[in-house]
Amino acid sequence: MSLRERLEPLLAKYDAAVPRYTSYPPIPYWGDVNAETVGEWLAEPLKTQDASLSLYTHIPFCRSRCHYCGCFVIITPHSEPADRYMEAVHREMEMIASHISSPRPVTQYHLGGGTPNFISADAMARLVDKAASHFPFAAGVEMSIEADPRHLNPSELKRLREIGFNRISMGVQDFDEQVQGGVNRVQPYEQVADQMSHIRDLGFDGVNFDLIYGLPHQTKDSFARTVERVLALRPDRLAIYNFAYLPQAFPHQQKMPAETIPDASEKLSIFLTAREMLTENGYRAIGLDHFALADDELALAYNDGSIRRNFMGYTTQAGTEMLAFGVSAISEYNGRFWQNEKKLARYQRTIDGGTLPIVRGMKLAPDDLLRKAIISDLFCRGRIDLPTLRDNFGVEMTGNLASELEKMPDFSADGLVDVNDEGVQVTELGQFFLRNIALVFDNRTSASNAPPVRFSRSV
Repeated sequence: MSLRERLEPLLAKYDAAVPRYTSYPPIPYWGDVNAETVGEWLAEPLKTQDASLSLYTHIPFCRSRCHYCGCFVIITPHSEPADRYMEAVHREMEMIASHISSPRPVTQYHLGGGTPNFISADAMARLVDKAASHFPFAAGVEMSIEADPRHLNPSELKRLREIGFNRISMGVQDFDEQVQGGVNRVQPYEQVADQMSHIRDLGFDGVNFDLIYGLPHQTKDSFARTVERVLALRPDRLAIYNFAYLPQAFPHQQKMPAETIPDASEKLSIFLTAREMLTENGYRAIGLDHFALADDELALAYNDGSIRRNFMGYTTQAGTEMLAFGVSAISEYNGRFWQNEKKLARYQRTIDGGTLPIVRGMKLAPDDLLRKAIISDLFCRGRIDLPTLRDNFGVEMTGNLASELEKMPDFSADGLVDVNDEGVQVTELGQFFLRNIALVFDNRTSASNAPPVRFSRSV
């Protein structure tokens, strides 16, 4: 029986609104946290003494809106708002650094958005210099940037390389012209191919493509043609995201009529076809939706268990603490989460007043940390290792999972997991339902008194 034949009967059973689990607990269950509290958190010694830092800066600006987008972005053709914004980000870095008692070396630095290459190369160089002046960069630091290939030219790519960026991620989404028109993001294949040629010539260490399945007018055959073109360009990594059509939450998605969106069965065909084409051509399937060439660092990290997952997707370095800067940015530091203000004017006004722009956060309780570890292991390693959990959290804590573990045989009956005395192993079939399996261990979302929250569909 083919993988599709095994999957189809399970689609309706497991299709539910479920968190994506880029964090645990999910963001809607965080509480109100103020700048003073976060300052106190930053001043505390890190629990992991050899931890390194991962820095993230959010650049929210875009020149036009893609109809599918669910990110926090600001649409403007003008550079002045970005110039003022960058000054505020510089000051936020200063304030965060002033609270930290023992700085750690930065081993990862990432610019996301929005469109990070909206800002000029000179502004980007100033940003990197500011970050390095407050947080010491380790030798060989991984520096990555998300880029819109429609707004890159060879001189800008060369400047990025000179600044120190060694990895680049390009939002491709789909090469089909009808799909591109339907989502208001037209970028010819030839344009991306030209960028790839320059990127390789400049010696970037790695290239990632973001693709999206479930977009208007997509079919299995049309997306297969996109994947053929992707294979010709041979990026080191790919993320193939399941499009969440939520026009009530994102009114701009109403510009994509519901009847143009492929149904669940067609979406499954699209993804399975892409998955098969990639794995037959040297890519390793990783977790929920990532792929990497066998010799890429992400595939190697998946093999040795050091891979981790955060708000940017799958990443290669375990044991890093993330500090994030900019509007809506989310930090994960020393067993705490916090998020910045989402409104640009309010973010800048708060920074101008000398206060960190924090709006929500959470200090994780011991039970949260246990469940976070379990959900992370499901998404990153495809297993729950009970002996390791007991070593790290104690027999008494892991004993609290009895009712959750009792539900695993239900998944086993559907072929999603294998269960034994050592724990739970997710099967190839179960990889498609990781969010559903994780939900069992989420006592926030599944609680009877949990507030109503809108999540995307799991399938």
